[in-house]
Amino acid sequence: MNRYRITLITGFTAVLVAASSGQDLEQVLTEAREEISAKNYDGAREQLQLILQQNNTYAPAYFELGKIALLQDDLKGAQTNIKAAIENDPRNEEYRAEADKIAELSSAMSDARRSYDERDYMGAVARYEKVLENHPTFASAYYGMGMAFARDGDLRQAAEAFRKAQAYNPDDARYTTALRKIVADKFNEANRLLRGRDWESALEIYKEVVELDPTFEKTYYWMARSYRMLGDNEAALKTLDRAIEIKPDYTAAYVEKGNILRRDGRSEEAKAVYRQALSLDPKSDKAWVGLGAIVRSEKPAEAVEAFKSALSVNPKNGDAAEYLGEIYSDQEKWAEARKYLEQAVKLKTKDHVVAWRLALVYNALEEYEKARQMGKQSTDLKKIYEYGWYELGLAEKALGNRVAAIEAFKNALKGRDAGIRKSSQYELKQLETSSR
Repeated sequence: MNRYRITLITGFTAVLVAASSGQDLEQVLTEAREEISAKNYDGAREQLQLILQQNNTYAPAYFELGKIALLQDDLKGAQTNIKAAIENDPRNEEYRAEADKIAELSSAMSDARRSYDERDYMGAVARYEKVLENHPTFASAYYGMGMAFARDGDLRQAAEAFRKAQAYNPDDARYTTALRKIVADKFNEANRLLRGRDWESALEIYKEVVELDPTFEKTYYWMARSYRMLGDNEAALKTLDRAIEIKPDYTAAYVEKGNILRRDGRSEEAKAVYRQALSLDPKSDKAWVGLGAIVRSEKPAEAVEAFKSALSVNPKNGDAAEYLGEIYSDQEKWAEARKYLEQAVKLKTKDHVVAWRLALVYNALEEYEKARQMGKQSTDLKKIYEYGWYELGLAEKALGNRVAAIEAFKNALKGRDAGIRKSSQYELKQLETSSR
């Protein structure tokens, strides 16, 4: 049992002893009221209930319990306790006035709910507003108003109403759930547009989500992705900073920020951001890949360690496997290159570049049938891709398929790379010469 709980029980025991010994209950009641003012409703309720265990006719305790019930949107509980207060002190005008007020509130809430059930949503809003004129802190009225606004399609007003309900009664999970639902529905709508590559429409919906809930960090992350796809990297970076401000340990936001900085050529800034991501989550394979991608040209050994770290935490990271294959290919370590590129091509089945890289490695290893298969896979995925056609041509030539080799080299000539065009022309001349 924790220290706070022991102290609480000790305090309540003191209350019980005080009540049983006849000590003035007004002091205990004053303390309960102070707890209510401090919004410690559970503590106040327990004090009041302990008083009633010793004197179940003590009307002020029932009255305060009724007030707590009302503050927590429990109209039935409020009515029951105020009624008990009146039964034990029939002449108390304050109790009767409170009973009338609660009865009026209950009737007004029923009227508003009736309008809602009849699909007169703006009529319901008007009735809830009337309730709030007399009961401005009654969270349940804000909740009902929010539901009506949501049904009428005004999500911004609905969110505002739900936030007010949360503020006045943060212990009721309904209000948080309602707000999260409308935010989630709009957020998912934006995500569907993003997946459909409609970046502009997605961005506009994400902005609406921010208006509904400016504290939902994932909205800013995906908004940044939309900005990036639209070419506005500065806006993307600012949006990611907002996501990080809301959630300082948001690793994915750091990684995305690092990726944007890296693609913009701001390598030192990107490295710092990736390292920050890794300090938060050493198992962030995407951060390891980003860090390795920056240093792979100047420090290939360091890059290899970064990419291997990525694969150690996520063996399905195709980018890490491809980068390793590329580095080992550049170093002409063909066996190692084959190992990682074979892994990458299984993970990135729609990637024409990784298929070409593996075709190049197979040709270097004189595994021409496999090179032919990868060359065909690369060119099937992208018809005008000179690198894939060139490796396919080399494989077909080595296999003795002269006609297929000529066709492949001719297709390689259609690309933009001057070096590949020159090499393809050379191979075509060689094939023509060999046929004479």
